[in-house]
Amino acid sequence: METSELSHIVEIKAGSRANGRRVATGVEGFDGFVEGGFPQGSMILLAGTAGSGKTIFAAQYLYHGMSRFNESAVYMSLAEDRGTFMKNMMRMGMDFGKYEQKGKFKFLDMITVRDKGVESIFERLLTEVCSLRAKRVVIDSISALVQAFPERIDARMMLHTVLGKITHLKGVTILLIAERPLGAERLGAGMEEFVADGVITLNSITKGGWLTRTLQVLKLRGTRINSEEHGYNIDVHGIRTYPLPEIKSVQRIYSEKVPTGIGGLDKMLFNGVFKGSVTLVGGASGTGKTTFALHFVAEAKRNGRSLFVSFEEPEKQLIKHAKGFGWNVNKFMDKGLTKFSSYTPEPFNVEQQLDEILGFLEKYRPARLAIDSIDTLERVMLEQRYLRWIKSLTLYLKDKGITTLFTALYKSTLPLTGTALSSSVDNIIALKHVEIESTLRRAAVILKARGSAHDNEIREFEITTKGVVLKGKFAGMEQILGGAPRKSMTKRSLGRCARNVPG
Repeated sequence: METSELSHIVEIKAGSRANGRRVATGVEGFDGFVEGGFPQGSMILLAGTAGSGKTIFAAQYLYHGMSRFNESAVYMSLAEDRGTFMKNMMRMGMDFGKYEQKGKFKFLDMITVRDKGVESIFERLLTEVCSLRAKRVVIDSISALVQAFPERIDARMMLHTVLGKITHLKGVTILLIAERPLGAERLGAGMEEFVADGVITLNSITKGGWLTRTLQVLKLRGTRINSEEHGYNIDVHGIRTYPLPEIKSVQRIYSEKVPTGIGGLDKMLFNGVFKGSVTLVGGASGTGKTTFALHFVAEAKRNGRSLFVSFEEPEKQLIKHAKGFGWNVNKFMDKGLTKFSSYTPEPFNVEQQLDEILGFLEKYRPARLAIDSIDTLERVMLEQRYLRWIKSLTLYLKDKGITTLFTALYKSTLPLTGTALSSSVDNIIALKHVEIESTLRRAAVILKARGSAHDNEIREFEITTKGVVLKGKFAGMEQILGGAPRKSMTKRSLGRCARNVPG
């Protein structure tokens, strides 16, 4: 096709785009990333790998306009036929047939198009857009359409001249779907991203045998965007995105101290932890981390409501443990003072679960929160997203004045102070198994207490029928944290001296 022919396919008087009007997509959570939606009259490129949900995103975009705003829509497909599209979308609650009968929707099946039919495609598209007075258009996929051009310059002219003019026709907003092969760096044919007003990518990564999905807005002209990678899921209702908590400055710092629920620990912390602070309790399996957390939430009987979120144990099992220590948690639960929520996070559901937890925090507004154990998320989330979520969460909790305790599984004390998590929390308490004379004992030490004096001694503790009981320090012992406890040099020297004194 000659460039001169292409530029005359349509004769549309170019006008200015709508004055700041936004086109909501209907994809839950997404519009908050782009100031409420796409700028009306823009051309957006949606790129993703096979199975990433590109068609579903596009369908939700069209359906939202028809069902919510009574806007007509056109879906031009070079990827699948009308029957397949209608059937798949109906399963997600989108009845396009209903709007087709009302004359509000048109599905253009262009699967068999070749080079000689490119001009007729755009004539047909323009005819339907004008006939329906459509406000929303999807081309699925632009990658297939571009391949029908003998020269890349012709394809670029089509995007820039023809589709660009259509977007100016009474504020039509076009969504272009581009296929992105696995591992490929470029989007589509490699030039669509430069012509489009906005670029969105849908990414799929396999982690732990599960598919993890993230969405990112790379650009959107005239819009302040949130360009971070956001998780999303595909379920029977379509695509739902899960934004990270916003990172913002903490407006208020508290000087008031609150008890942890463990008397001996509060003494080591000089009357407890600061309100709104975040404490990390770390140690190996069986050191008592969950018991520390149960003490912490049980203290809510005197200090407001508490929430216990477990990524390890079922709710009923936690309640049973608490009752075993003599705590009548059912009474606190009946009064609305304590709540337990248990989750089993995996890469395919962790974003939804984290979103539920944040929503619950907003609704329930507890005075204190325990999460057991926070490092479970590290196993199922992408590393950078996990660290970003932890940072966002801790700042959110501080800003809300929610005193928090995290537990984490660590075999030694070194990782407790050598990770990004350690820099995000205010207090770090290490728990450790100690073998002395063939007896297994437990030790606790405060490694960090931001802005507060604290006891530096390594103290022994026991888990009794009443819960955690802290005792004195390990007198005469050294290398407790090093994992090879032994009598201190002074103790050994005194012993030798005593043996050498003449009788």
